[in-house]
Amino acid sequence: MHAQIKQRIESIITNIEQLPSIPEVASKIMNMINDPDVSFKRIAEEISKDQAMTTNILKLCNSAFFSKGKEITSIDRAIVTLGLKEINDIVLVIAAKPVLDKAIIGYDLGKGDLWKQGLVAATISKNIAMKKNKGIADIVFTGGLIHNVGKVVLALYVQNTFNEILNTVKERGITFNEAEKEIMGFNHQEVGEKILSKWNFPPVLKSIVRYYHEPQNAPDEHKVEVSIVHVAHSLSIMAGIGVGSDGLYHEFNDFAVKSAGLSGEELEELFSKMPNVLKQIRELL
Repeated sequence: MHAQIKQRIESIITNIEQLPSIPEVASKIMNMINDPDVSFKRIAEEISKDQAMTTNILKLCNSAFFSKGKEITSIDRAIVTLGLKEINDIVLVIAAKPVLDKAIIGYDLGKGDLWKQGLVAATISKNIAMKKNKGIADIVFTGGLIHNVGKVVLALYVQNTFNEILNTVKERGITFNEAEKEIMGFNHQEVGEKILSKWNFPPVLKSIVRYYHEPQNAPDEHKVEVSIVHVAHSLSIMAGIGVGSDGLYHEFNDFAVKSAGLSGEELEELFSKMPNVLKQIRELL
């Protein structure tokens, strides 16, 4: 382990200001949406205070991805037509894009690659949940979108230790993220969990980010959500989306497939629909 690198990463994690952030208005809106005691009217008023957020929400409401077929021209109409869960997804897409839509050099991901993979994983996760458990569709959409956020922080350190991490993977027969932990003292999932703590996201989303590579180790109450995002992530890698320097050393987890309640035929069907998923997200890239 590189003690100096571990110390630097610890310093970033400890100094919360150094971690990526999302706009305060987005965080406030998402917290309001998840508060059962807050009225639609108050949420609409809060959104309308920010012109840029209002414009972006209306733009995405009318995109092919979120549209219900009717033109939406106001935030009030957006909430009534799409519902709060969809508005929450839209706000998250707006807030997360600046964080994820950048080159992640250490993982050999060009600008937009991490963002594209997040959108694909989010869409597949939501599709799975709509078939198996509609109540968690919005949760796994969010988890899929941001599951790789820790890579934003670790990219530089992975770049500096890449050969050593790769040699450890080959010599020890372990996964890339396990080698990350061994060489640098942290892996991208642990850092991602810290970022979500800064964003005040709920425990289930922290579990998704922390355990999506190892869903069998997730808390029992979150295993299904974590498993669904693992499957979605794996399918995106199989389709060649977001395959960075670590993608070739990722393992498809049978536990996750079973926990998500998916059959072999259903996995094949999900994979076959990948071109449709890519078409869906085109306007969000």
